[in-house]
Amino acid sequence: MRRIALALGSLVVAGFVWALHGAASIGVGYSAKQLCSGVFVSQLPAEFVLEKDILPRMATVAGMDRFVDAKVGDREATVNILTASATATYRDRYGCTLHGERSESQASEQGQVRADPAVQYVSGDPTIEQAVDALFAEPAEGGRNTLAVLVMHKGEIVTERYASPVGPRTRLQGWSMNKSLMASFVGVQVGRGLMDLSLPVKDTVDALDAASSVTDGVAPEMTLKHLMIMASGLDFDERYLPGDDVTKMLYGGVPMWQVPLAQGQRVPPGEEFVYSSGDTNVVSYLWQSTLDSEAYVDWIDREVNQRLGLDNPLLEPDISGVQVGSSFAYLTARDWARYGQWWLDAWHGRDALLSKDWQRLAVTPSDTADFYGLSFWLNTRLSDYPDLPANTFHAGGNSGQFVVVVPEAELVMVRLGLTLNESAVGLAEPFAAIYQALTSDSTLAVNVNQ
Repeated sequence: MRRIALALGSLVVAGFVWALHGAASIGVGYSAKQLCSGVFVSQLPAEFVLEKDILPRMATVAGMDRFVDAKVGDREATVNILTASATATYRDRYGCTLHGERSESQASEQGQVRADPAVQYVSGDPTIEQAVDALFAEPAEGGRNTLAVLVMHKGEIVTERYASPVGPRTRLQGWSMNKSLMASFVGVQVGRGLMDLSLPVKDTVDALDAASSVTDGVAPEMTLKHLMIMASGLDFDERYLPGDDVTKMLYGGVPMWQVPLAQGQRVPPGEEFVYSSGDTNVVSYLWQSTLDSEAYVDWIDREVNQRLGLDNPLLEPDISGVQVGSSFAYLTARDWARYGQWWLDAWHGRDALLSKDWQRLAVTPSDTADFYGLSFWLNTRLSDYPDLPANTFHAGGNSGQFVVVVPEAELVMVRLGLTLNESAVGLAEPFAAIYQALTSDSTLAVNVNQ
């Protein structure tokens, strides 16, 4: 009996150690990637990234914040947690990639883009400034951590504010707002006849990657549209727990687009809405396959950055060189707003690159979710923004990233931050106050440095 008890005890200990190592492996992946991008892409102090992003997140996983050992080198960040270690490496124009990266020798030098001045703007309307105050104010329990707020009305900045050390030139991660960027890239290619929403996913991937068996369990009837409306039916688990599909995809050092496809079908395509970052990374792979071997950073620079006058956005790839369309885009608050203005202009039919038909379709409720279109969130239920028009739409991302577009008011509102508990973001009332102020009165923007 004693031997049996010892054996059982050993199994319990081994199981605990295995589970702890699995959690630590994901923790170091997240931490190394965020530290590398925070320091080299956003150019924030390492201590700030650790204190505001990494350690609070690790504290939610078995108290692993106590074991984080982080080091920043010349172009890489390494994190150790218990028995696990991970390194993310920075490259110009591509940002940080976890567990090594593929060379992108076909990329040309960065094109010339707008270099925004560091001046800031405030409105002449106390109602608007009080609303911005509310967006930055910390609740009693803390944790809001708003980093940037910007309001653009009729194509002009009305007000902007930043929390130190963030400023107008700081690139900030949009997380899942990258999905809406990817939808627009697809929209450009659809307009040129290079993509179609009826594109069969299995046949297309098989033709591109004939040696792979990754699509063996994928339904032949799945289309690009199914992926973009989050109705692929793939058996992809997005709970952000150690060992689930999304953490393996983002931090496992594998080609991300392959992970969701390899899970096969849970239900047939088109049956139900299930939010999946995996779906978007398959979209990213399919979009990138239309670029005729051109580096995706060159395509984005020429087709989008130059046209919109953006200030060096940086969209990061996975280990296979495919842009992580679900999560890893870094832009200044002003450039997030300019994307919002792009969507607004397209919605009104004022843009030559992104068609009115596409943008209107992108913000039309899908068959499986009346609150979601082609990678955009919709205000059709008036649940997120009860005091904004029903045709308001937004890009949204983890930790409280938002670009909200109110088409008929010619209004774009941006909020960026590091909010672990997203219920603390508190956008509805301040954004409603800004909307009311700008649609009822004439508001002037004032240079805060003058």
